[in-house]
Amino acid sequence: MSDLENNNEPELSSEERFKQTVEKLRPYIQNLWAARKKFVIINIVVLVLTLAYLLFLAKPYYDTTVTILPDYGTNASSMLGQLSGLASLAGVNVGGSNPTQIYQELITSEAVLAPVIYAKYKTEELPDSVNLIQYDEIEPNDKSLPASLQKRDLFLQEFKKLTEARIKTDVDRTTQVLTITVRMPEGQLTADVANNIANSLDNYVQTQMRTSAKEQRKYIDTRMAEVKDSLSIAEDRVKDFNEKNKTISQSPALMLKQTRLQRQAEILNTVYLQLAQQSELAKIQEVKDTPVINVEEYAKNPVLKTGPLRKVYLIIIMFLSVIITLSYFISISQIKYFYNQIITEIKQI
Repeated sequence: MSDLENNNEPELSSEERFKQTVEKLRPYIQNLWAARKKFVIINIVVLVLTLAYLLFLAKPYYDTTVTILPDYGTNASSMLGQLSGLASLAGVNVGGSNPTQIYQELITSEAVLAPVIYAKYKTEELPDSVNLIQYDEIEPNDKSLPASLQKRDLFLQEFKKLTEARIKTDVDRTTQVLTITVRMPEGQLTADVANNIANSLDNYVQTQMRTSAKEQRKYIDTRMAEVKDSLSIAEDRVKDFNEKNKTISQSPALMLKQTRLQRQAEILNTVYLQLAQQSELAKIQEVKDTPVINVEEYAKNPVLKTGPLRKVYLIIIMFLSVIITLSYFISISQIKYFYNQIITEIKQI
């Protein structure tokens, strides 16, 4: 019967449904109306504080990029092996299969960023050229430390700021192009720092390759001297054998011995020629001073600041402020009720 009764109930008109909805919302509307002054005051305060921060405290910043292309030349494979070794020397573990992926890891190493941090830059804020530690006015965490440790502490603070907030790198998965993005408070300073990173990376790779080539050349020269002595001995043996045995065509044993002596001399001669070629290549690499990093485009002064986006931030903050305060004042009676219930239960315990 209850189902039949419910089905027989007349449908409410739209006006009556509207009145019921208003009645349900009435307590919430009354709460908001009662707290209207507080609602307005709080949001005005948030607006003033937000404007003050965005206008006077939020510093502008500029973004600029350096683009580095991968090496697709014939020496790409050997170059990759050399770079992997250089990355290990810099304390970087690489798993990339392309030079630009190794460059990406090297960029955030101390070996590459130290020259960037200590380089002198002209800035808009200061009359004299300063390094990045001086520009950021970094102070040691513990002034009781020795001077050498304080210097190290300052470097690590600036290094952390660069790697965590100011330098971003990205390698395109398809093209393997490496993009270095730098963010700084001044336009020209941003470009200078970005270009210094590319130059420091190139200098590090060149220096380590020359050092590696020098050590390789020393080893090759030592090995060449050893092979040369062995070759001279082998050649003398062939000469002495031929002088002592004028007619060997009738003796298979002598012919076999002659063949072995000549083969040994030929092998040593081939090894010597290969070492001599490698020694010349190492000498060329040792004095090579051409850029290793293939920079497609160096950074330029961006002129226009990237941020902060004051209008966007202001709209977002005010929207959140209105939503939060609106929700609070609408449900304030329920909040007080639950609060009193909890206090009552705690007192009973």
